[in-house]
Amino acid sequence: MSKKVLPMRLSAQHIDFYYGSRHILTDISIKVCAGEYLSLIGPNGSGKSTLFQILCGLKNPKKGTVFYDDEAVQKMSARHRAQCIAIVQQNAKQAMPFTCLESIILGLHPHQGRFDTISDAQYGRVRQLMELTDTWRLSEHPVTQLSGGERQRVALCRALVQEPKVLLLDEAMSELDIAARMQMSGLLKTLCADTGLTVMAIHHDLNLAYRFSDKIYALKDGRCAGFGAPEEVMTEELFRHVFSVKAEIFTNKGFFIQNTL
Repeated sequence: MSKKVLPMRLSAQHIDFYYGSRHILTDISIKVCAGEYLSLIGPNGSGKSTLFQILCGLKNPKKGTVFYDDEAVQKMSARHRAQCIAIVQQNAKQAMPFTCLESIILGLHPHQGRFDTISDAQYGRVRQLMELTDTWRLSEHPVTQLSGGERQRVALCRALVQEPKVLLLDEAMSELDIAARMQMSGLLKTLCADTGLTVMAIHHDLNLAYRFSDKIYALKDGRCAGFGAPEEVMTEELFRHVFSVKAEIFTNKGFFIQNTL
């Protein structure tokens, strides 16, 4: 039986990016299909967040093109991009003292007309996602009074309410405890399988990336250092070259970081 070919969802071709004269990204090509979970890993300063901002259209590359399906992302209107691509950043702050429910409902905005009201079906979906992300219990709490981990849950839920085809997570679970990270990663993995959602996540938690990812993309000094399945990419050599640590690999199970080099 032939393997099912998944449709391409987001791709970048030969991306270069500069801050002034500083070369941040060099010849980056990356692609992810519908229903895939891809983790972007690499040390601090390797260009991960800059690449994410280019992928979602917030920055323009010096060279190269990003495509959502067959559309150039940089040429899409802001509203159309928001209907297709959602991004959750590490420090998702909200100055206005909305309740959690009000904040999460804002995720419907890209799909609403100026004077549209929320339908019963939309409200039901909002509640379902809030229950799945354990934010329904926070419905009436002002977002300005939440802990860092609770704010990240709310931001993630709002992005899911947005109903994107592609979800970009920039260290969006960094303030969650390990059980919550596992829960949220498992939820996203289920949504990938059930709805065709595509997830691209920046991870410093390498064990989480190894366990939940279909693909790993490793960056070092703004260049690709590896791209493929976790067990193919996350080798002892990659840990030495990219992270300057010695790791012991346990086939099909994971790895153990022994010490720095």
